[in-house]
Amino acid sequence: MKKATALLCGMLMLAVGANIAFGRPPYKEQFEKTYKESKIADTAKEAKCNICHFGKEKKNRNDYGTALSKLLTEEKFKELKGKPEDLTKSIQEALKKVSAEKSVSGKTFGELIEAGKLPGTAPAEK
Repeated sequence: MKKATALLCGMLMLAVGANIAFGRPPYKEQFEKTYKESKIADTAKEAKCNICHFGKEKKNRNDYGTALSKLLTEEKFKELKGKPEDLTKSIQEALKKVSAEKSVSGKTFGELIEAGKLPGTAPAEK
């Protein structure tokens, strides 16, 4: 019984650790909070991680995700991970700044979001 409990606890810790290490739910949460009253709200909930990514691997970022990652680097994310308020503020600032940048379509990411369209374009869609 003790071995089964220890195994279950170990598996649970791995599952939780993997989610923390690889997932970045704060980005999606802040995107949804920022644009909850806009035309993009329902589309964003459906798109989930594909707001910034494409394909099956999360390392594949569309142009929006790439622009956002330049404003909030992986190193900065790791540094702020244990400071939720600072991380939230940094994500909100990055979302605001990236909205003014141009997408591959020629429109700004903010214009696409305001029109209710996903801001990112995958490389194959260019």
